[in-house]
Amino acid sequence: MGRVFKSLTFQIIVTALVIVGISMAILSNRLIVEFQNELVNKESETLQAIGSQAVERWSRMYGELSTGYQFDTLSQTRQNELMSIFLSKSYYDYINAFRDNFPRVSIGYQISLFTPSLVYLTDASYNPLPKLTIALPLKAGTRTVGYLVIDRDMSQVLAPLQRVRFEAFKTSTVSIGLSGAATIVLLAFFLVRLLSLRRSVVRLKTNLDTPVPRGGGELGEISRAVADLAHSLKRSIEEAKQTEALKTLGTFTTGIAHEVRNPLTSIKGYASLLEKKLQGRPEAKYIIPIRSEADRLEALVKDLLTFGRPSPVQPIEFDLREFFASLGELMVQQFKDGHATLDLQVPQVMVTWDARQTEQMFMNLLQNAIQSMQDKEDGTVTVTAQTEADRVIVEIRDVGVGIRNEDRPKMFTPFFTTKEHGTGLGLPISQKIASFHNGVITYESTEGAGTTFIVNMQRIINPGV
Repeated sequence: MGRVFKSLTFQIIVTALVIVGISMAILSNRLIVEFQNELVNKESETLQAIGSQAVERWSRMYGELSTGYQFDTLSQTRQNELMSIFLSKSYYDYINAFRDNFPRVSIGYQISLFTPSLVYLTDASYNPLPKLTIALPLKAGTRTVGYLVIDRDMSQVLAPLQRVRFEAFKTSTVSIGLSGAATIVLLAFFLVRLLSLRRSVVRLKTNLDTPVPRGGGELGEISRAVADLAHSLKRSIEEAKQTEALKTLGTFTTGIAHEVRNPLTSIKGYASLLEKKLQGRPEAKYIIPIRSEADRLEALVKDLLTFGRPSPVQPIEFDLREFFASLGELMVQQFKDGHATLDLQVPQVMVTWDARQTEQMFMNLLQNAIQSMQDKEDGTVTVTAQTEADRVIVEIRDVGVGIRNEDRPKMFTPFFTTKEHGTGLGLPISQKIASFHNGVITYESTEGAGTTFIVNMQRIINPGV
């Protein structure tokens, strides 16, 4: 046995294995540390992005209050009183609703004007484990009046590292036991995959659509976990933006619309008086844009009220073919102005829907179809319908310009429009009406060749639904 230990071959093999093992351990540890830093940095950016939404909301609420009460003319004490009165409960309610969108993080804030200590909006199970914490300032003008705190348990943030550490240890042990050469090969294979994953994680900082390399084993699971996390984060951000837009719209539109409607009525009344008074004079031409813009503003107010406070569904039974025939007669002038024709291929189907709401929904879709073909002559809008079990599927097909790829994710987002004078509420209102009828609106589009909107709704809606 002593001769074996003294053997140069044995010593070289042991030395090589030790060097390879130590080298691999050092390299693996360095990569793991870098990967850990990437995870922490990525999670920090995620928390930063989440917190920025709540900070932006605070800034908007403060800005509206500051503008409404002309803070630049008030003393600091009066400003603080107004902020305590109007922002304390409303911001607490917003944060309380906002944190439901992000169940994996803890959200709190401290505003010295009305929260002497940090307020954490979490349940009683909140524990003092190590945290990854982001604190963002809440400003009132140039003053910092408090901080928003977003944190997450470090154990959750670093959970993927457990798999990496296990893989590194297993690979090192097997490699040392086999040979230095086998160790280098296995290490190279491991590093290539880990570096590829690391590069993808780095790119995810700026682009959540970055593809993450897939594969088998634990690294494959990590890759899938990272990809799922990125996809989930993107969806959460989009849903949070959508939810925020809807909540903001629902909170403010009704009151704003009512406030705008009264002065708007006065503007239109005075414009009519001026038009009579200036009849025959050159100045009368200025009345036309006043009336036109007032009518456009009135349409926007109507859309805001419809979207912000929709009427209850009042379903009645009617024939779908007769419904579309009447709708075609109602819109005959719009089709003439758009140099378009209506091709109805709708069978006799009895439905129980809210006739007024569905008329508005289909009129919005038909108007969009006409407007998409405004640069074409003799365009045709085709309407088809079919039944499937207890559902009715209506398709409205045009041969217009189609929908650009970059616009598709935003088609049902409130206030998004590609029209010069559009309000961006037609499709969101239509989608909401479809949802009231246990349905949904989807679309298929080819840029430059046309679009088909597909309305899939329950055929019979019971009263009170």
